Formats: sequence, structure tokens, C-alpha cells
Amino acid sequence: MRDLAAEVFMDILARLSSKDLVRSTCVSKEWKATIEDPQLAKTHLQRSIKTKSHPTILIIPSNPIVNCVSINFSDTDMTYGKRLIIEQPWQHPPRLTSDKIFGYFNGLVCMHYGAGFGLWNPSIQKFKRIPSSPFSMFRFAKIHGGFGYDSVNVDYKLVGFVHLNTFCAVHSYSLKSGAWKSIQDLPLKGLVFDSHGVFLKRSLHWLTLQEIDGERMLNILTFDLASEEFCKIPLPVHIFPALISDPVCGWPSYSLVVVGGYLCIYLRETESRVKAWIMREYGVAESWSMLYSFDVQVHNSKPLLLSSCGKMVLLEENYSRLVWYDLQNGTRKMVQSPMAQSFYTTIICEESIHLLGS
Repeated sequence: MRDLAAEVFMDILARLSSKDLVRSTCVSKEWKATIEDPQLAKTHLQRSIKTKSHPTILIIPSNPIVNCVSINFSDTDMTYGKRLIIEQPWQHPPRLTSDKIFGYFNGLVCMHYGAGFGLWNPSIQKFKRIPSSPFSMFRFAKIHGGFGYDSVNVDYKLVGFVHLNTFCAVHSYSLKSGAWKSIQDLPLKGLVFDSHGVFLKRSLHWLTLQEIDGERMLNILTFDLASEEFCKIPLPVHIFPALISDPVCGWPSYSLVVVGGYLCIYLRETESRVKAWIMREYGVAESWSMLYSFDVQVHNSKPLLLSSCGKMVLLEENYSRLVWYDLQNGTRKMVQSPMAQSFYTTIICEESIHLLGS
């Protein structure tokens, strides 16, 4: 291999699976250093995404002793896909919170357990515990936050905040520095709908409902991981009138996700009707358009990804089944059950070797 140019060697390595790369670190110190180079992790991830027709999904059971399942669909196999069994990272299952998935990006999953956090790469079975967080003192408080990538400073970051009367105490953790730090307090009066924010375009996003001068307003709260500044994206009232006027504790129930690279709000408008809207142009209120609206008897229906042709959307229903919904003719195609008698959370989790050298 010494006769090969460095870029050729890196290109060959980028074509290997994550498991083969982990094994190859044992060949020599030189190979180990090359494989643990962050640039290879970036190149390997990009190639992994480019060579697959659909993103890889990871199904994580609520029960910490039940194995996970990763699925990669192809255009010719939309009901079963290529599956892989993956053990959860716990040697001794901890007391998990109700929202144990705090965020995910680039094949890394940020997990929340008790008052602690950890980063997990399912592809290489690497788990890194994050040092004791400032939130350990708020053991019974609801912690909101998220996980994403700061491309300006080339750093993965975890952000968390808790409500303290009329403001939120905000802290962030940097994987590069390995330390927590306090960020500007956030004056937030209102409701944050999801425990973890969704990551897109260098920022974390949360759906919030605030009351200003007696008027309830629905916004998307954003946090730029590079500038560490909060902003708001207002939502058009004429598109979401029911969300503004209906009681929070009744219908509708709604959440924010990223689908196909777009912000998406999905909701259970009534006991039988589900809807989803997608923001076609980031930050432009006029670009919201309906993705789907149909009747179905489910408690929860979360959009996960679009098919490669963009004509179908994969839905997670009732935390226990996956369904492809045809956006043109309204037909449904069930995915063969990945696991029996178990509730789960489904996320996008591409194959990567991030954390290999950590």
C-alpha cells in the first residue's frame, strides 16, 4: 500500500463497509491512523449516502434489552429491504427517559438516559458517554434540546435547555472540546412541543406555541450551532389556523420533523384525520405546501422519508408499524414487521465511522 498515492488509498478505504474498516485498524499503526482520520469518516459517509437509493432507517425499541433493526430499502424492494440486527449499547440497561433519542445526524445518535447523555454510532457499535451535564441538578425537570453538526467549526454539538420560571437556562456540549458551557438564557414563555429539536442547515429547530399580548402564536424556534444564536421562523396563520385557535391539550397534536431535506409539520387534526405540511424553501413562509391529508384510525403517524422518486412517503404509525403511503393515489403498502410485539422509535441513521477514533 505504500506505493499507492494517499488519495488513492483513501478512496479504496472509503469503499469498504464500516465493519471492514474497524477490522482494518488492526493491520498496522499507519492504517489505524489513516482510518481514524476525520476526513475518511466524512468521505465514507458521503459515499454511503450517494450509493444508496434510500436513506437507511434505524428502528430502536423502547425496551433497552431488545435489539435494534436497520433497514435499507431499494426501488425494487420497498416492503422488506436489506436488514441488519444491531445490539443496543447498554451493558447494564439504564433507566431511560420517555424520550431517549435526543437527536441524530451523520450516523450518530444522541441518547438521553436519566440525567445523562451519550453518543452512539450503531454502525461500529461505539458508545461515548458525555460528561455529567449541568442538567443533573434538574433531575425532574423537562429537558429540551437537540444534537447536530457545526460545519463552520467542524464540531458535533449537543444543546439542552430547561424552563426556569420566565426564562430557559441553556447549555451546550462540544464533542471537539469535550466540555459543557453556558449559553445566553432564552426568554421563552410558552410551550415547546417536542423534547428534541430537528437538525437542518446548521441549526436546531423546535415547534413552539407562545402567547404574546393575549394572542397565541405558533413559531419555529431555531438555534444556529455556529453563531449560537436563537431566532424564530413564524408560521403563516392562513395555513395553520386550527393550530393557533384550538386548545393545546385537545386536537390537534402536531410535531416537527425533517423529511427529504425539508422541514415538515405533521399533525393529527381530528381523531381520524392526519395531515403533513412541508416547507419547500427554507425560511420562506409562502413555500409551505401540503404533503398529504387522509383519514386513518391511528394514534400517531410520523413521516420519515420520501421514496427516491418522491411519489411515496414512509410513515411510522402507532410506534409499531411502517407503511408506505402513495402521495398520488392514496394507496398504502405495509412494510413487513421488523420486530414482534414491541413499540419503537424510527430514525434516519446512515452507515458511518464517526467516533471510531474517540
